[in-house]
Amino acid sequence: MIDLLPVFAGLAWRPGIAGILAVLVGVLVLCGSVYLLLATNVGARLGLLVALAGLAGWMVILSFTWVLTPPGIGPKGENPSWTPVEIYVNGPETPRTEAAQRLPQPQDLPAADELLARNPDIATEYPNGATLSDLAASHPDELEAFLDEEALAGWRIVPATEAGEAQAVADVVLVDSGFFSSPTDYKKLDTWEYGGKPDRLDECPDAEGGSFLPDDPLCRLWFKIRDTVRITHPPHYTIVQVRQVIPQVPRPGEAPPVPKVDPNAPVVSVVMVRDLGTERLIPAIYLVISLALFVFFVVVLHYRDKILDRHLAEAGTPTGGA
Repeated sequence: MIDLLPVFAGLAWRPGIAGILAVLVGVLVLCGSVYLLLATNVGARLGLLVALAGLAGWMVILSFTWVLTPPGIGPKGENPSWTPVEIYVNGPETPRTEAAQRLPQPQDLPAADELLARNPDIATEYPNGATLSDLAASHPDELEAFLDEEALAGWRIVPATEAGEAQAVADVVLVDSGFFSSPTDYKKLDTWEYGGKPDRLDECPDAEGGSFLPDDPLCRLWFKIRDTVRITHPPHYTIVQVRQVIPQVPRPGEAPPVPKVDPNAPVVSVVMVRDLGTERLIPAIYLVISLALFVFFVVVLHYRDKILDRHLAEAGTPTGGA
C-alpha cells in the first residue's frame, strides 16, 4: 500500500487548487446527479448518452451567449487595443501612413489659445492653458463651431476623457523607441482620430429626434441594416501629439511645477491603428465544438432508436403502444 498522507500533506491550499476542486465538485454534483437520475430510469448507457447530449446542448446555448456578449471573466480572446504604426517628427519628416498625411501640420491647426482668448469665461477654467482635446471634453459645442471640418480632411479631435487608452500606449512607445527617456520629458497635446466604423450621426447628420418618431426614419433604418450586416471594418487611426517640455527643478516642500512645452521643440506624433482583437474567437470555438458534440450525440441516439426498432421488429415485438 502506498502511503498518500505525505503527498496530501505537502499540497498547499492555494487558489489554483481550490478552483480545480470547486470545478470537480460542481461537475460531480450537478452533472453526476442528473446522470444518476437518468441511469436509474433508462439505464446506464442510454442515460449517459442522454446526459451528454443535454450537456452539449446547454453548452451550445451558453457559448452562443458568449459569442453575442463576451464574458468579463471567462473564455474570450484578446481585447481591442491600439497598435503603433509609426512615430514621426512634424516638419522635417513626412508620415508614411496615407491617412496621417491628411492631417494638417500643428502650426496650420487652430490653437486652443485662440478659442480661450475669444471666450474669457472658458479661459478662467484653464489658468494653465488647455489643448483642443481638453476643450472637446468640456465645451464641445464651442469647439465644433471653432474648428473647420473641411480643413481637417476627415480627422476628428478626441476629447481628453476618451483619449486615455491611446495616450497610455503612446507613452510606452515613445519611451521604448528612445524618443524620450521618461513620460515626464514631454507634454501631451492633442489626440486625433480618423476612419473607423461610421456612426449614425455620420450617416444621418440631418436626422433629429421627434416627439414620437424621428424625422428621418428611413435613413436611420437603412443605417441600422447596413451596420448589422457589415462584415469588415474600415481602418481606425489615431494620432497622439506630444512636445518636449522645458526642464524645471522642483523646489523642496512645494508642489511639482506645471510642465511647460518648449516652443522651439518639434511636435512628435505617434500614429496608431485600432486592432479589433479576437474577443469572440474563443467563444466561437467553444460554440463549434459544443454544436459538433451535440449533433454527434443526437445522431447516436437516433441510430440507437432505429437499431432498437429493427431488433424489436425482427423479434415480433410491437414498437409502440402499451
